Amino acid sequence: METTATSRRTTRRSRNRNLRPLIIAAVVVVVVIILAIVFFGGSDSDNTTPASGATGAANSADALLTKALTEISSGKMPQAKADLERVVKLDAQNKYAYFNLGYIAQKQKKNAEAERQYKLALAIDARYDPALYNLGRLRVDANDAAGAISLYRQAIAAKPNDAKAHFNLGLLLRQTGNVPEGNTEVQAAVKITPSLRSAAQGQGVPLS
Repeated sequence: METTATSRRTTRRSRNRNLRPLIIAAVVVVVVIILAIVFFGGSDSDNTTPASGATGAANSADALLTKALTEISSGKMPQAKADLERVVKLDAQNKYAYFNLGYIAQKQKKNAEAERQYKLALAIDARYDPALYNLGRLRVDANDAAGAISLYRQAIAAKPNDAKAHFNLGLLLRQTGNVPEGNTEVQAAVKITPSLRSAAQGQGVPLS
């Protein structure tokens, strides 16, 4: 499961059940890829509507980000990485480029590099929920439940209606012994996204 920075629109099931692409709109059109985090179940492919473009270096960075998304979708990771590295040379404050570099590293299981890139994105925007969410995934992989819980809480604070963050936070809380709060978080996730009901029931979470 995953997140975004503006309005989102679910479109189709991702071929890779662990991944989902996003296009995020800021002052310029930018592109973000997000790694799904699901302890139990699959993930969706989500898109958002881009805003208006810009000119000059920002427009060039926008074009490179869009190109990188196409390359990532086609599995052309070396080309995508090269384009994203060009983006950050054009715009050193582009959190989306750092995020996508983190995504590529995470997909390639280069977790230390992924964490570094996500933290660069967060240095620009400390409340950037996709990076918080994916850092939580890295903490889960590292068997750091406390770290993952903290990051999921931060992601929810940044985006309260993030069903996936609520759901996975709830599972972690249950797994670490805080069953009542864990149930509350999973129930919140189901309220936001009813399609999670069966996954919640499969974990034995009581639902009304």
